[in-house]
Amino acid sequence: MFIGRTEEIKEIKEALDSSSFESIIIFGRRRVGKTEIIKESIRDNKLPIVNYECKRASANYNLEMLTKVLIETLGYGPLKFDSFDSFFDFIFKESISKEYILIIDEFSFLLEEDFSIESSLAIAIDKYKNESKLKLIVSGSYVNMMTKMIEYGSHSYGRFNHILSIRPFDYYLSSFFYPNYSNEDKIKMFSVFGGVPYFNSFINPNKSADENIINLLVKKDSILEHEIVEMIFAETNKINLLNDLIGIIGSGTTKYKDIVSKLNQYNGSRPDYLLNKLIDMNIIRKVTPINDKNNNKKMYYQFEDNLIHFYYKYIFNNPFSINRTDAKFFYQKFIKDDFEKEYIPKKFERISMDYLLKCNFNGILKETIMDIGTYSFDDSKNKINREFDVVTKDLKGYISYECKYTNSPITNKIIEEEIKQTQNLDIHFYKLGFISKSGFAADVDREKYNCFNLNDFYK
Repeated sequence: MFIGRTEEIKEIKEALDSSSFESIIIFGRRRVGKTEIIKESIRDNKLPIVNYECKRASANYNLEMLTKVLIETLGYGPLKFDSFDSFFDFIFKESISKEYILIIDEFSFLLEEDFSIESSLAIAIDKYKNESKLKLIVSGSYVNMMTKMIEYGSHSYGRFNHILSIRPFDYYLSSFFYPNYSNEDKIKMFSVFGGVPYFNSFINPNKSADENIINLLVKKDSILEHEIVEMIFAETNKINLLNDLIGIIGSGTTKYKDIVSKLNQYNGSRPDYLLNKLIDMNIIRKVTPINDKNNNKKMYYQFEDNLIHFYYKYIFNNPFSINRTDAKFFYQKFIKDDFEKEYIPKKFERISMDYLLKCNFNGILKETIMDIGTYSFDDSKNKINREFDVVTKDLKGYISYECKYTNSPITNKIIEEEIKQTQNLDIHFYKLGFISKSGFAADVDREKYNCFNLNDFYK
């Protein structure tokens, strides 16, 4: 079953149907589905397809293997190239009279070995693009390396007429992997497995949400535990430092100076490189309040990847995790209570932001959202600091949303308390919103406030 990516596949297919040269660059973190998108896009295409996935090996080895695929696919006699310069020159020259598709998957492995290959490709594009019928697709998982190819000043800048950045699914598309679950269980599953299609593909929708969490992640030597370890190792040779850093953030230490202080206890290293590495891998993100974006003192780090967050918070950081012979017992004793009372409600706030952006896109909200995030308030006189977790900004000002992930509906009393609190702090939100897992009491004026419940998320 193939889920989503409709617009991306449509764009690729239209490019492949063109009669002229087309160049497509695709990038995104590992396991996000880049290769599957390419497969789906070429499924019914009748053109010859030279399809090669680069290995973590030398540039010369990959050139040799790529040449073998070229010979086998297009029926050439013996060929040998002494460099990627000569390879790309041959490929493009041939495509003047012969139309075919060239796919180089994990192109960033090549760039890691020899970034000058990027200029070899750019030179060939410039030389032959007006005559060539080639359909070129390059993809890669090292996002920072791939984005360098399209930045101003790079040799390849302006050479790709289709640029596709592939992100993990949001909470809504991820739910297609477990369509028959309750909405509450869908939130639970996304809070653990996130939106990476590969991770979600292991979910057995015939088992309960808790059973999937236990079998796929909590159980010792589970398939996703191995996947996480392999992914971290594949991305960097500084795996011990990276584990230390993710573990520190997973324990709740999120401000830069506190991270530096804790990391110094282990190895005396400043974490700038590793923090940027984790951001490139879409494991964490920087968070600054939307009303004070340039204040580094209020900046902190938050997990972008739910699977990594869950694993490092509840398993990696647990000194008893070696004793997971009875995974169900471990889940019940060490995870379940905090997971349901603290972890999921915080994830619900982030999911609520995604939902509000969907409402914005579909015209459900009256005012167009210009920004969304946290909102910070300092009252130096009364020595009060407060951060509002979900706030939108539009032309009229700010709307604050209170997110309640509890088994009780939001009542007028709760709303009045929120109004009183913002008035006492002298914060001028021009409107308030409320997002409730369990809906609203009958006396709540849903016209006066922006009110949404969990069922709205999956309409």
